[in-house]
Amino acid sequence: MSTQAIAQNQQDPWLKRNWNNMIARFNIYFNAEQKLDAAVDDLSTKQKDDFNEVIPIYPYGDETDNKGMRSSMEETMKKASKVIQNKPRSKWADDAYFIIGQTQFFSGDYYAAIETFQFVNSSYTDETIKAMSQLWLMKAYIQQGKLDDAEAIYGLLKKIKFSDKEFNTHLNLSAGDLLVKQNKTAEAIKLLDKGLQRLKDKTLRYRTHFVLGQLNLNSEKFEKANSHFIKVLRMNAPYEYVFQANLGMTKSTAQAGGKGSSKTIKYLKRMLNDDKNIDYYDQIYFELAKLEFNQGNEAVGLDYMRQSAKSATSNTDQQTKTYLYLADYYFGKRNYTAAQAYYDSTVSVISPKYPDGDKIKIKHSVLSKLIENIETIKTQDSLLALSTMDRAVLDKQIEDHIEEEAEKERLAKEEAEIQREQDRINLQNGGGNRRPIPQNNKGTWYFYNASTVSRGTNDFQRLWGNRKHGDFWRFINKSVMKDALDKEDKSDEEANPDTYVSSQDEDQNEAIKDVAAEKRKYYANIPFSATAKLVANKKIQQAYLGTGKIYFDDLKEFVKAKTNFSTLLNRYPSTLYKPEALFYLSKSASELGDSAASASYAKQVADEFPETAFNSVLNSKEIKEDNSDKEVLSLYEAMHSAYKSENFDKVTSIKKQIDQNFAGNSIQGKVDYLFALTIGKTNGKEAYLKELDIVKEAYSGTEIGEMAAYTIRLLNEGDKSTSKSIFSDEKAGLYYYVITGETKNGNEVEIQLGNYNQQFFGAKNLATKSLVFGKKQLIYVKQFENKKLAMAYHKEMKSNTDFLKNAGLSGVSNYAISEANFKLLVKTEKEKEYLQFFNQNYK
Repeated sequence: MSTQAIAQNQQDPWLKRNWNNMIARFNIYFNAEQKLDAAVDDLSTKQKDDFNEVIPIYPYGDETDNKGMRSSMEETMKKASKVIQNKPRSKWADDAYFIIGQTQFFSGDYYAAIETFQFVNSSYTDETIKAMSQLWLMKAYIQQGKLDDAEAIYGLLKKIKFSDKEFNTHLNLSAGDLLVKQNKTAEAIKLLDKGLQRLKDKTLRYRTHFVLGQLNLNSEKFEKANSHFIKVLRMNAPYEYVFQANLGMTKSTAQAGGKGSSKTIKYLKRMLNDDKNIDYYDQIYFELAKLEFNQGNEAVGLDYMRQSAKSATSNTDQQTKTYLYLADYYFGKRNYTAAQAYYDSTVSVISPKYPDGDKIKIKHSVLSKLIENIETIKTQDSLLALSTMDRAVLDKQIEDHIEEEAEKERLAKEEAEIQREQDRINLQNGGGNRRPIPQNNKGTWYFYNASTVSRGTNDFQRLWGNRKHGDFWRFINKSVMKDALDKEDKSDEEANPDTYVSSQDEDQNEAIKDVAAEKRKYYANIPFSATAKLVANKKIQQAYLGTGKIYFDDLKEFVKAKTNFSTLLNRYPSTLYKPEALFYLSKSASELGDSAASASYAKQVADEFPETAFNSVLNSKEIKEDNSDKEVLSLYEAMHSAYKSENFDKVTSIKKQIDQNFAGNSIQGKVDYLFALTIGKTNGKEAYLKELDIVKEAYSGTEIGEMAAYTIRLLNEGDKSTSKSIFSDEKAGLYYYVITGETKNGNEVEIQLGNYNQQFFGAKNLATKSLVFGKKQLIYVKQFENKKLAMAYHKEMKSNTDFLKNAGLSGVSNYAISEANFKLLVKTEKEKEYLQFFNQNYK
């Protein structure tokens, strides 16, 4: 109860005082407390823990759970508010305010909760409620992630010699929870052990034992870890915790050495025989796989890891771990096809918060491009081979393939029906977002590859539409018929893979005009005409070049890079990509330590392509722009305009056009550097650095290379001058005024500021409050109706800060701030960033 309330209360007759206290407690406060307890108990049953990390001691849920609590918390707040409104002089008013702070806490409004707990602590005299409000203030800071502020509160609380056993128990548990988040494991274990001694709450007991098991396991104190996990098993905890405790014991036993691994494998296999663990098979197989890999049994480990993938449930984190393990395994083995498939599965289920998620996605993107190039080579080679076959033989093979497909479809329908029945029987087992790795194709022949046939069918329908079966099917569209009748020569210029349309190729149409309707989709992509074959061969050339560049730039597989560039030149000696291929062959040879071969390739570039950028770079010559490259210059201008207008898709399209049609031009360095800038705008810092590094290496010794190197240095130094502020310029709405600094007497500063406001702004009815702000004290004045009034206050304050310094405040910063920005500032503590924002936007 506050000092003022005590004085007023003592003036009331004894009967009235006790009557008010009784009504406040049993008619109002009791109902609020019961409502709060019921809601918090319900919250603990909904807790979803991430067992990949050390779980929190208290089951306070996440942001979604907080939103779900708001309705019941508002009801509780209303009940508690009645004590304050109807019985303000009762001794339960402080408890009512404390409950209001808790309702704000469980609603996720930690900022409001902090204000309320600070109010209770500063306004009332009851030692128990003051201590509890500080404890919950510490909890609010922990929930906000402001661990330093929470630690400061704990430093004050542990100095208080307070005999309340429940308070001391929860102080130890909360402080232990804090220290876990600060990675102070040894200290956390001591406090949690201490907190367990008098802890009665069953839920908190099994959670604390489980956390201690995790911490001791991570500290390699295996015997203690097992002791705590066993206690979880004996406490009749929810089965999820029982399973995880069992899993923790198996990890502890395996890591203890000796015969621990073999014992653990046997135990995990027994767990597979328990029907209660069906939903956890993915985790059990994953642990079995890791144990087998650690013992050098790769084949067995792979089999278990695949079983983990097949047993996937709704646990996307476990799916991510399994797929990623397999992806990294195959990547390490340089089996990029299998690696790409598992990275593809990983990316499909990965959480935005998963560690190194961006790196995983970049690796997936690189491998996807690699596999696409490899498949392009296989597909186009297969199609070219089909185009040279005797038509009768080809027709017979297609007929056989159609029959095979019909049989497969029949069997697939039967299997699907069986699977539906099985799913109906085992409905309780659920289903995951399973993405198994594609099976190996039956052969390299085009029609055995379902994905390429499907792609061909889609291309056919895109070009011709969904035609009815019948003769002269290609002439249903009159405009296409006109194209077929307009005879004109096809040149190499028209054999552009990006612009070629088979439906407008008269020779191609002539070759397949008599094909039966049911076989059309199989003939659609086979290149029969000279132009179609030129297009297929250009696709192969581009794919070899792209594959080689990925091996060189991204995977650092210099032998494979060399193989692809050499194959390109051997198959296509006059390819347009010859200077670029020779450039990369020289670079690959240099990386492999073959300086003679590197010099030989460089000389060949100098002799055959002296005016290209590749020669300038290889032979350390500054690139000179050649005005004869008028078309390239025009494209570059368009590319630059697209970049300035942030049309990054167009930038990428023009870059691809220049690379394919104008390799070795005199401004290629500018094109590549501008493309790197585009990557920085669209794909993030890591991809940006990677692209800049490629430019730096490719144009070493030139101005472009130096520009790329300088940009890399700036990024690595953490230059954030161009980054967008997290704060926003609020034109309307409420404003506060903030003063920060270091002081040993925050109350004195707050009093002096209050006196200042009363003297000069008494009519404004301003309130002054304070918060712990990192190592500083934050005092804020609330509130101003708009930005203009706040800035008028700021103008006066700028020339009147001496009284704050005289009150003991040093290192003073002061500024106006919108209500929304204030909440963000308190949460993030990014004062330097806000000051920069304030100076730029508030004049």
